[in-house]
Amino acid sequence: MKIIFLLSIISAQLIFSQTRIAGTVTGTDNKPLPGANIFIKDSYDGISSGMDGTFDFTTEEEGDAVLIISFIGYKKVEKQIQLNGGKIELKIVLESEAKELGAVVISAGSFEASDENKAVILRPLDIVTTGAEADIYSALETLPGTQQIGETEGLFVRGGSAAETKTVVDEMIVQNPFYSTVPDIPSRSRFTPFLFKGVVFSTGGYSAQYGQALSSVLVLKTQDLAPQTRTTLNLLALGLGGAHTQRWENSSLAFEGGYYNLGPYFKMQKQRQDWEQAPASWAGTLNFRQKVGETGMIKAFLSHSYSELSLFSPNLNDLSKKDYLNMITNDVFFNTNYRDIWGKDWAVFGGYAYSSDNQNIGLTADHISQNEQLHTGKITVTKNVTSSAFLTFGGEFQNVIYKDVFNGDKFKQDELYLSGFLETDLFFTNDFAARFGVRAEHSKIINKANFAPRLSLAYRLGQYDQLNFAFGQFYQTPARDFLVSTQDFEFEKATHYIVNYQRVSGNRTFRIEAYYKDYERLARGTVYSYPYFNLPIIPFSSSGKGYAKGIDIFWRDSESFDYTDYWLSYSYLDTKREFLNFPSAASPTFSTPHTFSVVFKRWIPSITTSVGVTYSFATGRPYFNPNNPEFLGDRAKNYQNMSLNASYLTSLFNSFTVIFCSVDNLLGYNNIYGYRYSDDGKVRLPVLAPALRSFFIGMFISLGESNPY
Repeated sequence: MKIIFLLSIISAQLIFSQTRIAGTVTGTDNKPLPGANIFIKDSYDGISSGMDGTFDFTTEEEGDAVLIISFIGYKKVEKQIQLNGGKIELKIVLESEAKELGAVVISAGSFEASDENKAVILRPLDIVTTGAEADIYSALETLPGTQQIGETEGLFVRGGSAAETKTVVDEMIVQNPFYSTVPDIPSRSRFTPFLFKGVVFSTGGYSAQYGQALSSVLVLKTQDLAPQTRTTLNLLALGLGGAHTQRWENSSLAFEGGYYNLGPYFKMQKQRQDWEQAPASWAGTLNFRQKVGETGMIKAFLSHSYSELSLFSPNLNDLSKKDYLNMITNDVFFNTNYRDIWGKDWAVFGGYAYSSDNQNIGLTADHISQNEQLHTGKITVTKNVTSSAFLTFGGEFQNVIYKDVFNGDKFKQDELYLSGFLETDLFFTNDFAARFGVRAEHSKIINKANFAPRLSLAYRLGQYDQLNFAFGQFYQTPARDFLVSTQDFEFEKATHYIVNYQRVSGNRTFRIEAYYKDYERLARGTVYSYPYFNLPIIPFSSSGKGYAKGIDIFWRDSESFDYTDYWLSYSYLDTKREFLNFPSAASPTFSTPHTFSVVFKRWIPSITTSVGVTYSFATGRPYFNPNNPEFLGDRAKNYQNMSLNASYLTSLFNSFTVIFCSVDNLLGYNNIYGYRYSDDGKVRLPVLAPALRSFFIGMFISLGESNPY
C-alpha cells in the first residue's frame, strides 16, 4: 500500500539547502595527508581527502556543528563551524601521534557509516531519490543481499523470510514497521526517511547488542535537535498535509499530520484490484528533543494513524463469486530514550518503546479482530577501558501481548523475552581489530534459553582496502502461528560465516562478500498450508533445517562525474530449506538466484533539478503448482523494473517550493510474481502488481523560506 508515502517524498526536498565544505589536510611538515577522514560530528556527511590532501563535500545539516578531521597516526582535530549555506574554506594541520589507534573498522556483513568508514550509507537523500516510492525498505532492495519481492512487504535478506529481519529504532525493536496490508499488495513503511540521520543495514554477522533475528537487522538512528524553526505545506492530488517545527536553544518540537485518500488517484490510474473503498487515512506525529547538559539528549517520538479500505477479489473455486475484505486499522507508536556521557568515558543509553496495532477485518462471512502490543526497554553502557579497548554491556526486555477474536472466539498470548549482552572491541594494531561478543536470551513462552557467541575481525591490507571476517550464532522464537497450537519448540537457530574485501578510496567504494548460513531447529508443522490438494500433514517439531550461501558485489561512485552519483549491486543466492509445512527441502518462494540493480542520480544546477533512475532485475522466484509433483518446482518469469523521479526547485509566493514527480515501471514490464490456484488445481490467476505503471506528482512549500538556488 502507498498510503502515506507522499509526505515523505515531498519533505525530502529540503536536502538541497546545502553548505559546501572544502580545503586541505596536511601534517606539520606541510606535506598533504591523503585518505584523512573529514566528517561532521553526529551526522553521516563527510569525505576522505585526495592524494593531494584536498577535500570537498556538501552537507544538508544546518546551524552550529563540529567538523572532525582524523588520520592514522595523527591527533584528531575538532573544529567548530557554522552551516548556513554557501562555502567554507579550511586549511587543516594535524600533529603526529604514534599511538593513535582505531582506524580499522569492523564491517563484515554490515552496510554502515561510522566515524572512520563511510563506505555504504543510505541518507534521506539516497532513500527519496532511489526508485519511485521514497521508502526506506524499497531503497534497501537496491543493495546486495536483498531480494526483489513485489507482492508483500518486508525485507528479505540472503534466503531469509521477512520475519527473520528486525527493524531497530534508537536501539529498540519495532514490532510492526509496516502499515497493515491486504493480500498480494505490499504495504509501506510507517516511518518517513527524514526522521532518521543514519541507517545501518546488517546483512548478517551483526553485533551481540541485537537479537531475535536469524538473518538481518536494520538499525535506524533518529535525528537530534531540529536545525531551525520551519513551517511546511504539502499540496497533493491525494490529500494534503503540513508540518511545523519549533526550535529553541536547547530543545525542539515538531508535529506533522495529513489526510490522504487514494480514491481520486485510482479513478485516474486504473487498478487491477476491485476496490469498493480506496485506502483513506489520517496520520500524525509529535517529535520532541531536549538537550541535557553538554552531552546528554532526551528524545520522545509519538505517531498515530487511522485507515480504512475495502475491496473484492476473485473466488478461484467459483469465478462467478467474489470474496470481500474490509479493514479498519488504528496504530500507535511511542519511543523515548536518554543518551549521555557520564564522567570522562562512560557512555550510557536507556530507552522504552510501546506500540499498539489494531485491525478489525471483515472477510466475507467472518469477522476478525487483532490487537498486538509491544513493550520494550533497553539499557546499554560503553566504557573506554584502555586506549585500544572498548567494552559494551547491557540488557533488554520485550513483552509482546496478542489479543485475537475470530467470530467471537477469543485468544490471548503473552510473551516475555529477556536478554543480556557483553561485547568488546579490541584494536591490536592500526591494521588489525577484533570484536568479541556474547548474548544470552530467554523466552517465557517456550521456556527455553540460549547462549550466542559473536566474532568479527578486520585486517587492513593497504591505505584504502581491508579484509573482514564474521562468525555468529543467532536465535529467534518460532512464529506466533506455531505457538497457538503448542509451545513445545526450541529457539530457531542460524549460524553465519562471512568474509569480505572492500576498498574505499575517496568517493568510490568496491565491496565483494561471500557468506554461508546454516539453519537448524526451524519450526515445522501444518499451521497453515497451501490449502488445497494432497500435501501431507506435517507434525509440530523443531526439526527444520536449511542453508543459504552466495556472493554479493557492490560498486558506488560519486567522484568520476560532476554532480553524479551511481551504484551497481549484484547478488547470487543458493538456498534450500525444510520448514513450515514443506514436505521436502526446497528453495522458498521468497528466494531467487540472481538479483541486479543500477541506481543513477544527477543534479542539474542550470535548471535546479535532480533526476534519478533506478533499474532492477531478478530471475523468477519459485511458486507452488499443485499439478507439478515437484514441490515448488515452478518459477515465475524474470522480474524487471525501471523507475524515474525528478525534483524541480523554485519559489512560489516568495517561499521555497519543490515540485516532485515519479513514475514506477516506466517501460511497462508485465511482472508476474507467481500464481494462485483453486482447490482442485484447475484454475489459476497470476499475482500482479496493483497497476502496470504508477505515477505521482506533488508540491512542497516551505512557508517564508527563500529558495537557496
